[in-house]
Amino acid sequence: MQTNGYSLALLTGEQQNARRILGQLVQCLHNGAWTAHDGIDLDWFVAAFNKLLTIDRYCHERKIERHVIPAIRHAGTDADELLDRLDTLSVEALRILRYAYNQIRRAVDGGDVDPEMLVAAMELYCLRMLERLALEEDELFPAARRILSRDEWFRLAARCLSESARQRAAGRQGHAAGPGDRRQRRQFHVH
Repeated sequence: MQTNGYSLALLTGEQQNARRILGQLVQCLHNGAWTAHDGIDLDWFVAAFNKLLTIDRYCHERKIERHVIPAIRHAGTDADELLDRLDTLSVEALRILRYAYNQIRRAVDGGDVDPEMLVAAMELYCLRMLERLALEEDELFPAARRILSRDEWFRLAARCLSESARQRAAGRQGHAAGPGDRRQRRQFHVH
């Protein structure tokens, strides 16, 4: 059960981090800093959208998405309805992200954009992701505890440890190489 506890503690830590990041972005969206004396502050919108992309990437790289959900799917259990609800929230969030991307592109190209609608869409993305996190905590974690065997939890913990070690090693190599090209921050893509 120690690996089960380790895995759940790791998953809980990722959940808390995702909630904190999403909460900070929602606060940023509420502060109204997107206005400028001559209209909207396009740089602010681009930066906020890039934060959305970073959050989206982080959420999809969490251990729960990379390891736990596939393990539950593989177990072929009665959790299909729950997994479908999680998928639906992810699809809705992606649609919102694409809408925001299209609006940002339009603004960058000099087109008209309703800034309040764009802020509302970005906030809605955050709310959908927070809803997904709550569903994971309230229903998926208990289902995972019930469905996955001790051996499966052990394999999950081993994969998580191995992955964390690779990420730390890559992080150390990245720091040694120096910071990346800052111009890349202006570029954004939605998959």
